[in-house]
Amino acid sequence: MEHFFLPVILIAFFIIAGVVVFSPELRLKIHLWRGNDRNARKILERLLDKTPERIELYPHLGRIYYHANRRDRRAIKVFETILLMKIPFQWRNDILPLVAKYYIQEGRRDSEAIRLIEKAVETELDRLKW
Repeated sequence: MEHFFLPVILIAFFIIAGVVVFSPELRLKIHLWRGNDRNARKILERLLDKTPERIELYPHLGRIYYHANRRDRRAIKVFETILLMKIPFQWRNDILPLVAKYYIQEGRRDSEAIRLIEKAVETELDRLKW
């Protein structure tokens, strides 16, 4: 009877290990839970490169970029998506001026850029009033 359980336990172990190794979503959850932002960032970037419509991933990557003080094009695009898609994000008022500044530097004059720049100015004026 003892010999019966060992193969079953080994098979279960290899199945679970395989799911963890080959499932990016599970690895992502583990890295986020453990606070391993570097590995979580890599997984999030790959997932969003393949499936940019996965809205639920943007706040996680946005948080990582925000805390890493990233202001490069990739970070700004994530922040922009969060703002334009109205995705709940704790630091919305902090990323708004970053995206607005990027739009100004790029010379964007489309209606969405103007609306966002106006919103950033309005938010900053409200902040100064206290």
